[in-house]
Amino acid sequence: MEEQIIEPADLTQIRPSKRQLQWQQLEFYGFIHFGLNTMTNREWGLGNESPTVFDPQKLDCHQWVSTMKQSGMQGIILTCKHHDGFCLWPSQHTAFTVASTPWRNGQGDLVKELSDACRQADLKFGIYLSPWDQHEACYGKGQAYDDFYTAQLTELLTNYGDIFEIWLDGANGEGPNGKRQNYDWERYYQVIRELQPNAVIAICGPDVRWVGNEAGQTRLQEWSVVPAALKDAEKTASHS
Repeated sequence: MEEQIIEPADLTQIRPSKRQLQWQQLEFYGFIHFGLNTMTNREWGLGNESPTVFDPQKLDCHQWVSTMKQSGMQGIILTCKHHDGFCLWPSQHTAFTVASTPWRNGQGDLVKELSDACRQADLKFGIYLSPWDQHEACYGKGQAYDDFYTAQLTELLTNYGDIFEIWLDGANGEGPNGKRQNYDWERYYQVIRELQPNAVIAICGPDVRWVGNEAGQTRLQEWSVVPAALKDAEKTASHS
C-alpha cells in the first residue's frame, strides 16, 4: 500500500471571527461572583438555602462598576446563577430567586441593576449561567432540564440589552434527585447565536477558552485555537 503523506494545516490561514477579535481587544475585564453563598460565607452554595438570607442592604452596582472601570477593566461578567441554582433576577421559571428575598422588598433585579450601571459607564456586560443546578427538581431528567435551562438563558439574553460574553463552564454534579444532566450544548449555542449573535461563548463553547486553571498560571503562548479532534465542550474547557 502506498504511504499517504498528509501535510500539516497551514496555521497562517487561521483567522479569528469578528466576535473573537472584539473579545481579544477588550484585554481586561472582571468577573463578579455574588449570591446566596456571599451571605452564607461559602464558596459554593448547596441549593437548599433559604432565599430569605439574601438581603445585601448596601449593595451598589454603580460602586462596583466605578471601581472596576477605574482599574482599567472594559467589561463585567455576573454570576447570574451559580451551582446552587439561586437566580439574581426574578426568573419566571423558578421561585428560587431574588423575588423570594427581603432584598428590595422582593422587587429587586440584580442583573438589571448591574447591566444598567454598565451601560451608563460604557462597560460591556456579560453573564454566567451555571449549567449545574443543585436546586431545580428537573435537573438530571434530560430534555425537561434543557427546556428549563434554555428558558432561563432566553430571559437573560432578551431582557438585559447587549451581552458581550456568555460564560458556560462544564460543572456537572448531582441534582436534588441524585442524578447528573447530559447537557445539550448545541441547543444552548443555537439559542445564544439567535438572540445575541455578537456574543462570544466562553469555556464550554466554540469561541474562546481559558488557560485551564483558576490559578492564573499559563504557558508563555496560549492559543484559543483547539484541534478539531477536541471539538467537545468539556475537552475544550480543560485543554491546556
